[in-house]
Amino acid sequence: MRRDSRSRVGRALGLGALLTLLPGVAAAGALEVVFNSSDRYGESFTFVADTDDGVYVTVNLSVTNIGPGSRTGICRATVLRPGKPAWAPQTRVGGKEWSYDAATDALKVGTCSAKVTDNGLSVVAPLDGGRVVLEYAKKPEPWSPDGSTIELGKDRYRHEVLVGASPVKVTLQVPKTAEVSLTGGGYVDHSRSTVAPAKLAKRWVRFRALRGTQRAVVLGREGQEGDYGPMYLWEDKGPAQLLESFTLTQTGEKERSVWRAEFTDREGQPTLTLRSRTLLQRSAPVESLGVLSGLVRPMVGSPVTYLHRAVMERAGKAPVEGLMEVTLEGE
Repeated sequence: MRRDSRSRVGRALGLGALLTLLPGVAAAGALEVVFNSSDRYGESFTFVADTDDGVYVTVNLSVTNIGPGSRTGICRATVLRPGKPAWAPQTRVGGKEWSYDAATDALKVGTCSAKVTDNGLSVVAPLDGGRVVLEYAKKPEPWSPDGSTIELGKDRYRHEVLVGASPVKVTLQVPKTAEVSLTGGGYVDHSRSTVAPAKLAKRWVRFRALRGTQRAVVLGREGQEGDYGPMYLWEDKGPAQLLESFTLTQTGEKERSVWRAEFTDREGQPTLTLRSRTLLQRSAPVESLGVLSGLVRPMVGSPVTYLHRAVMERAGKAPVEGLMEVTLEGE
């Protein structure tokens, strides 16, 4: 099966304009939640670690009105260990069980928490009899390239990177196993949206090289109308390079899928290619609901995410190993 698309970059509302529309955001701490009463509101912090032993760990702290109830807090973790079953616990809490402390720049969601520390950033997620602790060596330094804010009618989506690349220490205790300490590279981002997830994007492509001497982050979004943005490449130092568009090709299906994403720069010239290698996970949360999927599909769609070990290739430069995510609105 083949999926290709190309068009010009969509024009999106600038970050500066968004800050004037959301009082308090400009002076906010890195982990502050700015709640919105919209039924489509969702705000999420994603903490990623890719360890030297090949273990992939994420912790996600979010607040949303989507689904049953409102002001719902969610803490979920994903732990992918080579040759072992995935561990993906989560918990949902009510509005009184999550909070943000401006004095310490700390976010608490149930028993999970994230906090800016004197030395960096700490995340703790005790879930389902296990525990994940992520300790980032760098403090958040939020940045958002041009196009990182999207306006669809009266609704808006905003994306920002809090930590592009940082050494990270992982303390991991999966249920019924001994606690282990690992090291690797980490990444953190933050998104805030009142756009229904089903309308936000047709597909996303993400690449993160977090270990070794070459650090890089690539983000590409194709909108439902064929527009693009945010679109950029960031390489550890200096500003992000803005990109124009991408084509995405899939061969094989489901767990046998292999992906190639080709990106162009603002002059329309080929600038980089991402090639997937080993599949780490295929995630289709709405698809897995079976007959219940019809209840949530109108709002959240039916996203499917592939996570692969992958490589970034560019003319005249050495290949860069990393993680590639492809998220599609249905298959």
